[in-house]
Amino acid sequence: MQRLLPVGAAILIAVLSPRLSSAIPKVHLLGTGGTIAGGRGGALGAGDLASLVSDLASVAEVSVEDYSNIGSSRMTPELQFRLAQRVSTLFQERSDLSGIVITHGTDSLEETAFLLDLVVPAGKPVVFAAAQRPPRDSDTDGPRNLLNAIRIAALPGAAGLGVLVTLNDEIHAARDVRKTHAVALNAFVSPWVGPIGQVDSGRVFLYHRPARLLTIEAPGIEPRVDLVTLYAGSDGSAIKSAAASGVRGIVVEVFGRGNIPPEAMAAVTEAREKGIVVAFSTRTGGGRVELGEDAKRAGVLSAEDLDGLKARIVLVVALGAGTDSAGIGSYFRRLAGELDASVGSN
Repeated sequence: MQRLLPVGAAILIAVLSPRLSSAIPKVHLLGTGGTIAGGRGGALGAGDLASLVSDLASVAEVSVEDYSNIGSSRMTPELQFRLAQRVSTLFQERSDLSGIVITHGTDSLEETAFLLDLVVPAGKPVVFAAAQRPPRDSDTDGPRNLLNAIRIAALPGAAGLGVLVTLNDEIHAARDVRKTHAVALNAFVSPWVGPIGQVDSGRVFLYHRPARLLTIEAPGIEPRVDLVTLYAGSDGSAIKSAAASGVRGIVVEVFGRGNIPPEAMAAVTEAREKGIVVAFSTRTGGGRVELGEDAKRAGVLSAEDLDGLKARIVLVVALGAGTDSAGIGSYFRRLAGELDASVGSN
């Protein structure tokens, strides 16, 4: 049975290796559920997961906490934001921590990791670990991924990289990583930029440092943001329906470089007249969006090269922070890596 633990009632379990030397790095493990903790026989808690990892005591002194125990298809922006707040609180309360590891389901991992990347300043390492195969399967990938995440989080050199995701011995930046296959072990990739590093035989290698980091100071979030994908024959009805539902923002995955049928564009213009923030992302999954003249006149934003899922997360956080349309546009440009727009960024 899936369960959600009350926020503010976190379950802290004793440190797993109390006899370790104080020189051993301290890492805190936050469990949220997902395949890495699930499967036949009921879900495992964070402490149970840590007990499945061999050689853990030689890597770090690990404290564990169950934030939630749900399949990540049930994750919401509110839960994601409160998780980000929990991470920030832990770093404030525990100066001894080298880093934090979060176990998470793969269904919405890229969204949760990116929201934390936007909200939690890029200081000490925050590393997500997940699994494509349940813990009770003989060929489960969970313990290996978790051990790799703890290795990364324990290293001072992993500081300042933003939120990271590790599966299949690869290390990805939250801004770029996507799930591209339902069950394959190598499902998580960073299209066009590749992984930023790798774990090989217990050693952590960094190929490059992420350049497209952004921190938004958000006291809350705005979950009422919809994602609409255009298709052949789109007449704008989905956009009109979203606008009528009371959303504050809409991300439209348009054709190619920024193409949109006239009927759909008319619906976008109506949404903008209602004060709804609209951003265009390409449905191709790669490449930057260039806005047409009609879109520019309507005040549509380009999500640049962010995919629809991540563009939506930007709106969720930015609208919650009270950022206006011009400010959100600058966020998209900074996340795209535009050098002029990054001057003076966080």
